[in-house]
Amino acid sequence: MISTGIKYLDKLTSGIRLGDNVVWQISNAVPIEYFIKSFFEKSNNFQKSVIYVSFNYAPHTVCKRYDQIFKDYNVLLIDAFTHGKGNSDPVFLDFYHNEDGYDLGRVTCIQDPRDIKSFIATMNKIQSEHRDGSFYIFDSLTGMNELWREERAVLDVFAFTCPKLYEMNTIAYWILEQEAHSTEFIAGLMHITQIVFSVYNINADHYAIKIRKLEDRPSTNISTPHTFRIIDKVIEFEEPSEGDVFRIGTKVKLLRKALTMTQAELAAKLGMTPGAVSQIENDLITPSLATLVRLASIFRKPVEYFISIETMDDEQGGFRIFRKKDVRLSMMNNLKIARLANEKAQSLLPYLVSIPGGESHDGPILLHKGREYIIVVNGSLGLVIDGEEHLLRKGDAVLLERSFAGRWINRGKGECEFVYLQF
Repeated sequence: MISTGIKYLDKLTSGIRLGDNVVWQISNAVPIEYFIKSFFEKSNNFQKSVIYVSFNYAPHTVCKRYDQIFKDYNVLLIDAFTHGKGNSDPVFLDFYHNEDGYDLGRVTCIQDPRDIKSFIATMNKIQSEHRDGSFYIFDSLTGMNELWREERAVLDVFAFTCPKLYEMNTIAYWILEQEAHSTEFIAGLMHITQIVFSVYNINADHYAIKIRKLEDRPSTNISTPHTFRIIDKVIEFEEPSEGDVFRIGTKVKLLRKALTMTQAELAAKLGMTPGAVSQIENDLITPSLATLVRLASIFRKPVEYFISIETMDDEQGGFRIFRKKDVRLSMMNNLKIARLANEKAQSLLPYLVSIPGGESHDGPILLHKGREYIIVVNGSLGLVIDGEEHLLRKGDAVLLERSFAGRWINRGKGECEFVYLQF
């Protein structure tokens, strides 16, 4: 386990692993640099290279912001800003006159960052020289999108680079703005990366972070907000209150949704504002005893239900049913991918995947280090495993333990469907 540099965040995530790609979705005014600085301030034994890829900030700004990291570590700055969003302005080119004494040997200025092939070629060369243990920071997927003006191109570069960095055993932070991308783009990132954080403002002094994805690590903290403040340039998380331990908000939300009741309707019954109900459901405030009694009456539950740690929010006992109509469908190139269970089923991740007739997919469907089980439920599937193709028909299955499926081919005219399990 590699520390994030923040003890509380390590407790939530079990830390970072080599190979992890970490996506940070941030709202405006969230100072993400404190999460980056925390890693280096607490990881004093970090000996590998740091590669900072900047689309959003001038090189002088990056060097000044991370001055201590540049002094203490082997940092290579990839400047995709000066001739990109900076439009080769003399103000930004002044950096290369070296008046401030920066080591320009540690700066690579991309001459035409709008040329995607040129950018990839530059990164390929850098990645060949900075592998195991190196730390990559991409300061803005949003900046890439603004420069390239095509969300699909950004996602394609991410879909290529993310698995590559994973196999190279690096650590990578990818930063993007919260409301600047389509749901399809975010879904694409979620499928490929290992960790997704959402960080946003609550008010002027408080922030919150949610874990939206945590691959191969069991956690009860998915989608639960964790509040923090930045005090003297240090991130300080607020320890959970009793309401967080009891998960009162989660239980209220599940019960409300089961009755197809809106927050406004529940607020009216409780005699409070919808905003207050939202804060309860997100475990930002703990309801009073009087409010708990009203909740118990509205949902016909004993008060103990809300304040018992053992009480589970699964009303079905020992089983769960996942209806096809409720499954969220995502697209990746020509594949349709539907996750058949929610984020809580961490030890077994089931998907329903379909490939159109006569089409194929190269490489992994979803990045995963572990075992995979595929069973064909409709059509015929050609799987290229260790360079050899194997044909699977309806009802056939294969278990991949140490081997890798390099190509997935629909050998029929109709749609091929298969259940894909990661465990």
